[in-house]
Formats: sequence, C-alpha cells, structure tokens
Amino acid sequence: MSVSRRGLLGRMAFGALLPGLGALAVPAHGAEAVSAELATSAALLNAMFPHDALDAGFYREMAARYLDELATRPEALAAHRAGLGVLDGSYIAPFVQLPEVIQRSMVAKVDQEPFFTAFLMRGAELVYRDQRAWDLLGYEGSSVEYGGYLDRGFDDIDWLPAAGGTQ
Repeated sequence: MSVSRRGLLGRMAFGALLPGLGALAVPAHGAEAVSAELATSAALLNAMFPHDALDAGFYREMAARYLDELATRPEALAAHRAGLGVLDGSYIAPFVQLPEVIQRSMVAKVDQEPFFTAFLMRGAELVYRDQRAWDLLGYEGSSVEYGGYLDRGFDDIDWLPAAGGTQ
C-alpha cells in the first residue's frame, strides 16, 4: 500500500487532533464539571467587570460565592449552567481559554439571556461590595458615618481652575 505525501500529512494532522477532540466529546462530570463551571463563571465575571487591579483569584472567589448561592435555587442553577454551556460549547475551546476579544463577542450573544442578567446584577454586588475591590480601585467607602463626602475629598478638585482665577 502506498501513501502519498499529502495523505501522510493529513493522517498525521488528524492523529494530532484526536486527543483534543476526545476532550471535547466527553462531558465533564463531578468535580471536573464543578471546576469547569467555576472557571467559566469566573471568566464571565471578569468579562463583565474587567479590572486589571483585580486578579483571577478574586473573580474565582466571587464566582464561587455566586454558585454557592445558586445551589439553594435549582432552577436558577440549571439556567446558569445552560448559559455557561452555550458559552463553552459554541466555539472551538472553552470560554475561559478564548482570547478576550472573542470572549466579549460571546458575551454579546448572551447578554440578554435571563441567566446573564441575573449573574450581572448579583455579580456587580459581589464585586463592588468587597472591601478588597474598594482598596484596589481607590474607593474610600461610605462617608455617611463620617459626615458625608464634603470633608472627605469631595472638595479636593485640583483639575478645575480656581474661582476668580486667570483665564
């Protein structure tokens, strides 16, 4: 049996793809599924609220909190998982492994879905109510306890010219 050079290269390429195809074809179960669910949720949260100052561990922790909350609401958890399935299953790689620009386009496809809006609303609370996010983003926190913002930096606008100053 003779094999042409083109045929040999094709078989080699097919053989190289087999391990990757196998991983895509076998659904994840148990701890692996939970880990993938957490990773995709964290990546989606990062795509929703991208801040360079917040690391992947922060987003992973917030996603874990959200998933813990969903564990008590089976219908919401099922909808969230279905949404993550759309994100993970509609491209050549899982959502978490896609480049940022492709992740954004994937988010644009699902941003009107109920699972997404629920995650967006709760995710905003989880991210922006965390003291670590305040510190990293430069937010000093509530001023109500200190008499308001007037004496806590509200009046330190240095980018405006002084009143009555030269123009």
